[in-house]
Amino acid sequence: MHKLGKSLQSYYLQGLAKSTQKTYTSAKSRFLTFCSQACTSPLPLSENVLCFYVSYLADEGLAHATIKSYLSACRHLHISHGYSEPCMGDMPRLAQVIKGIKASQAKQGRQAKPRLPITPSILIQIKACLNRQPEKFDNIMAWAAYTTCFFGFLRAGEICIPSDNEYDSGAHLSFSDIAVDSQTNPTIMQVRIKSSKTDPFRKGVDIYLGRTHNNLCPITAMMAYLSVRGDAAGPLFHFKDGKPLTRVRFVTILRDTLHNIGICQGSYSGHSFRAGAATTAAQHGIPDATIQLLGRWQSTAYLVYIKTPRDRLASITATLSTPPK
Repeated sequence: MHKLGKSLQSYYLQGLAKSTQKTYTSAKSRFLTFCSQACTSPLPLSENVLCFYVSYLADEGLAHATIKSYLSACRHLHISHGYSEPCMGDMPRLAQVIKGIKASQAKQGRQAKPRLPITPSILIQIKACLNRQPEKFDNIMAWAAYTTCFFGFLRAGEICIPSDNEYDSGAHLSFSDIAVDSQTNPTIMQVRIKSSKTDPFRKGVDIYLGRTHNNLCPITAMMAYLSVRGDAAGPLFHFKDGKPLTRVRFVTILRDTLHNIGICQGSYSGHSFRAGAATTAAQHGIPDATIQLLGRWQSTAYLVYIKTPRDRLASITATLSTPPK
């Protein structure tokens, strides 16, 4: 049983991205050390201990965003030891302390580097710039990736491969994960996301995108890409030379393109598409619960998911493709 226990813990940890594993390992060690020095039990998690812990981290100079990631590590530790999902939403005092830390650091001028959203107007400029580039295959691929990322509220890591040699058909987006309702005139595209940073057990989720009938259409972009890509197995997005689209190259192409169209690229990242989709949805008056559903943010909106028809989810794609009035 001891050996099986070690295997279980190993698999549980490997359900996280490598960068997240590194952060969580450090964060868990710090939390356990804090509890030891405070002569208190670390598990099960308690609101009182967490309040003191985040205050300690703030006094140690950690930024608000880092403290929140450390709390996520505590949650991961809690679950890994067999406890049920801790409901951070039922810890109002902890939420108030975290809010106070954020406000305090903002007053001190310690604010996170802004991460600007990719908007529909920027997407139109990106498309025009990519169309002017000589390497057609790679630019058709990039455009399909960017529109899928935006309209699917996806993280870059959910459509990219970590590195050239790390493709895993059981975890990463593959050709077989794309399906349409018609090969000749598709109106709905299904994208199967097999794993993500918030899905360590790889339950997977289906994303539904619809046709927009304008210049920003993820289905048109995907069908154009598949027509040159072919139906070979392997990573969905890859360059003409066969190398997969990694997160680094995803962001590099984006920033190079933004630079070429005269936009300061420093404040944009792979997350800008997801942020842009949420921002645009809010500007269109799409309800918060639906935005949380589309972005798969952890909340009770999961209950809405099982009641929402796929054509309703797909219809929102067209809404996001137009500038807000």
